[in-house]
Amino acid sequence: MAGVLLLAIAGCLFGQGAAQATTKPHILLIVADDLGWSDVSWNNPYVMTPNLHTLATAGVIFNQTYGQRFCTPSRTALLTGKFPFRLGMQRVIGRNKPHGLPLDEELLPQKLKKLGYATHMIGKWHIGSCKWEYTPTERGFDSFYGYHHGGEDYYTHTAARGLDFWDGKTSVSDQNGVYSTESFATRAESIISQHDLNTPLFLYMPFQSVHTPHQVPFSYLQPFSTIQDDNRSSILGMATALDDAIKRVKDALKDKGLWDNTLTIFMSDNGGQYSDGQSNWPLRGAKATLWEGGNRVPAFVHGNMLERTGYTYNGMMHGVDILPTLVSVAGGTEDPGLDGKNMWQSISTGADSPRTEFVYTIDSEADSYAIRVGDYKLIIGGKTGKGGWYAPAEMQQMGILTETVDETGPFLFNIREDPLEKSNLYGVAEYASIQRAMRHRLNELKAFEVPFPTDLANDPAADPSNYGDVWMPGWC
Repeated sequence: MAGVLLLAIAGCLFGQGAAQATTKPHILLIVADDLGWSDVSWNNPYVMTPNLHTLATAGVIFNQTYGQRFCTPSRTALLTGKFPFRLGMQRVIGRNKPHGLPLDEELLPQKLKKLGYATHMIGKWHIGSCKWEYTPTERGFDSFYGYHHGGEDYYTHTAARGLDFWDGKTSVSDQNGVYSTESFATRAESIISQHDLNTPLFLYMPFQSVHTPHQVPFSYLQPFSTIQDDNRSSILGMATALDDAIKRVKDALKDKGLWDNTLTIFMSDNGGQYSDGQSNWPLRGAKATLWEGGNRVPAFVHGNMLERTGYTYNGMMHGVDILPTLVSVAGGTEDPGLDGKNMWQSISTGADSPRTEFVYTIDSEADSYAIRVGDYKLIIGGKTGKGGWYAPAEMQQMGILTETVDETGPFLFNIREDPLEKSNLYGVAEYASIQRAMRHRLNELKAFEVPFPTDLANDPAADPSNYGDVWMPGWC
């Protein structure tokens, strides 16, 4: 999975008088892209994200929340409540590939529309757009303002010679030169200010930040001028710009009289890529790997409706749990066909998590598998890749060293006792029964895999030159 996630729920028992006309909770879901474990201030004091920090420390910080290892599968899990390996969405969808999230899946916005919600999306899609039917306004969103693919220029909103910026089904050309983080915040302010208070609101904001390219207004670089790594200083500036944009969204909710009814959950889509300047330290590995650094993400929940606050929650949680949790809070019923668990009781009271296992990936085409069951994690096959502990530049300048290792799997770790994955227990006689049980469970799960279509060639029909230099859907 490429990124981070913020979501807000306003409860009917915490209304703001006349301003809060609906009895349904409002929901704001914000995802940051490639924001690593050590790219937020509550995990790294060198990071400047004061608005997020205030929300996190006044709420509940999640210590064991997971996405997938890059963008497409993370967003698939979030919006379907299902592990991506069950849907053929284990890998990243390329711009020229005729593939997308299966159209028979009912997504989170579709479920919330049935519960009476107005649904809006601002930001990154990246779960298929070769057909219009794959795109946001065909999949439950009343409006969409953002881009369909994995990454692009923050100012020109182009990638590979084509524009990818949309307002619904109309390409956007008037934002050339406007930093996307600011453009998205401006649209959010507009949606919130115009919102009908008699209708519950679902606003999904998967930001571009802090995915590459390294672009940010110069004023955000100045506080990090002493960092001797241009990529790292750019990422820190981009994180602060993201934090400012989130403050604008929060302030808009306050101005509308909704903020006191807002519950906020923050979560990155996946870990950061250390070679691009993001940091998952002290966790092992990077984005696109099966190590904890690629999958375990910074997250928190904040809001007046929480029964307990000001602590760190150590229960296991996964991106697939967001959909059933939100549907439950919104008054819907649970779907037994989902992989996700309703986490509301756990995150609002500190109760034990109902989740006991999850899948990092099952990808037979790549011979790559990893699962977590209880305290234990099993990694088999494939290339683990980038398996070191990569300290960010600001910590290296303080004398904290990066560690690298050259190991080959399989791997078995006790993540509760060894969250940094330094002691491989695979093949150790004492853990033979656990190893057998983990392999048995993995084999059971493999039966549900839908392979990612690796035989898809780049289709020349996708080329933006066919559509006036715009990455246009509708070609497959």
